[in-house]
Amino acid sequence: MASGSVSITIKLFSALREALGESEFELAISDISQASAQLDVAAIKALLSQRGAAWKEALNQPNLVHALNHKVVFTDAVVSEGDELAFFPPMTGG
Repeated sequence: MASGSVSITIKLFSALREALGESEFELAISDISQASAQLDVAAIKALLSQRGAAWKEALNQPNLVHALNHKVVFTDAVVSEGDELAFFPPMTGG
């Protein structure tokens, strides 16, 4: 990765969208200075959590569903330039 910058699309659904007031936005991540330069779902969640208490609470609830390019993934899934990362609130039973 030559530029050290990654741009991805973030999508928020249902209660997350309502709580955070956003449904879709571009997230540009610059200064990826880790030795491996690997960016995963957990790192994105940590970055977004810095936006404030509402973001931290919404993105760190148990059983939050993460989808990377329309496929459900764990937080260790690696995110690359141009990817789409979606967050869904925990599914309720019934």
